[in-house]
Order: sequence, then C-alpha cells, then structure tokens
Amino acid sequence: MNSFYNNNDYPSVEEQSSMWKEIDKTISPQRPLKVFHWKSFWMGNAAAVLIGFALLGAFSVIHSIRIHFSADSPDNRMYETLTAATDQLKGISPILVDQASDERKADLRSTMQAISEIDKLIEEIRKDILINGETPAKRENLKRLYATKLDFYKDILLKEDLNS
Repeated sequence: MNSFYNNNDYPSVEEQSSMWKEIDKTISPQRPLKVFHWKSFWMGNAAAVLIGFALLGAFSVIHSIRIHFSADSPDNRMYETLTAATDQLKGISPILVDQASDERKADLRSTMQAISEIDKLIEEIRKDILINGETPAKRENLKRLYATKLDFYKDILLKEDLNS
C-alpha cells in the first residue's frame, strides 16, 4: 500500500459508513425537479390580467377619442351649418350697408363690428375645445354666441326691410 500508512491506519467499514452518513447529512440535498412552478403560474396570470386591463383601457380611450373628435357628431354638424349660414350672411351684409341711408350706415357698421367680435369669441372657444376638450358650458356658450350672431344678422335684415 503506502509506506506512510499501514492497514490499521485505515478506517474500518463501519467507520467509513458512519463517516459517509455524516458527510451526506452536511451536503444539502438537491431539490427534486418540479415540472410545475406555482410562482411562475401566478406571475403569468397576474401579467395576463394586467395586460388585459391595459388593452381594455387603451380601446376605451381610443373609442372615446374617436367619438370626441368625430366630424360626424351632431354638435360638429350643427356648428358647421351655423358657420356656413353666417358666412353667407356675412357676404350679404356689406351690400346692405352700402345700400343703407347715411344715418343707418354708422349703426350697421357698429353691428358688423359686433358680429366680427362675436366671430373672434367663437374662434377662441372652438380652439379651446380642440385643446382642452368640450364641456357643457363651452357648448352652451357657443350656442349662445351663434344665436346672438344670428340675431344681429336678423336685425340687419329686418331694419333694411323697414327702411325699404
């Protein structure tokens, strides 16, 4: 064997057995391979639920944006119709001012200036709606401004008819 050790120096079979048992106890046992990991399962389900909520939120935001900025909404059609009508009346107004008597021209010009101020207010509110969104108060203000503008045009037309 070895020149340094003799046969009595080696551990016996019983000693070897007890020694290896102690060594096995100190070595951490390997975990058995799991086919199904519960932690991964719950993390995956949580991620799927979060992705589902995110998609639902994205679709609802896109839908509300489409409705909000849709050119086919009744309010937009009404505002476009009112704008077209007042633009046509705006084309007639200078003719009526030119045909008016001298004492009426100053009155009609001040009315035309008031109409142009209303136009500025309407534009300002419409730009604000595009930037900040529409509210019932803004919608009501627009309707009132258009009504006032149409009242001014009605006054111009009726006063011209009375003078004729």
